[in-house]
Amino acid sequence: MPARNQILVLTKLPRAGRVKTRLVGTLSASEAAQLHRACLQDTLRMVETCGDAERWLLLAAGSGNARQFAHRLGLGRHWRVGTQGRGSLGDRLARAFRRGFREGAERIVAVGSDSPWMGVERLRAAFRALVDADVVLGPAADGGYYLVGTRRFLPELFEGIPWGSERVLAATLRALRRCGASWLLLPRDFDLDRPADLRRAERLLLARPELCPALRDWFARWRSARSSLR
Repeated sequence: MPARNQILVLTKLPRAGRVKTRLVGTLSASEAAQLHRACLQDTLRMVETCGDAERWLLLAAGSGNARQFAHRLGLGRHWRVGTQGRGSLGDRLARAFRRGFREGAERIVAVGSDSPWMGVERLRAAFRALVDADVVLGPAADGGYYLVGTRRFLPELFEGIPWGSERVLAATLRALRRCGASWLLLPRDFDLDRPADLRRAERLLLARPELCPALRDWFARWRSARSSLR
């Protein structure tokens, strides 16, 4: 039988002033929230095409708000919806991976919603990497990672990491060396977090608009709204 795979999407509710805050100034808080929602929609669309894997949407919200938001997104019954719980990003990732392996998953890959252009082939490559390695990571340009996957629960992967800093990936690799785990790295990519990332994402989608339809449409609406104000 094929390995039982899980894909976790960890994200926030698209609330103005709570998401994409580093872009506020270039964008209004409302525009930033709409951008976050577009990135999430494209991420969910990508995950849905990944094939035979259990899909989890894990929201930084209470259970009632999480269910309501999932209903508004129109997620089907093939999605499971939960909450991330409290603590650092490491605490929340560890909790999600521990639960998945306890449920019988054999390989788990987690992503956020900040790099929706990574493509389904990158997800499939992550699962293939876990045939040979304990951990797979997708390095991000800001020194973190846009994807993490494991084939067994490794609490060391999430402990003592300076979350939110440019040292996340380096600290994670040191932790893996200390515990003797093997790893593979996917191609380097970037998260949509800062004004320079916004310009880079727009250029990317001008060249390949099929990658992220919702984000492509957000850029079109944003540019149109800005033009009308001139």
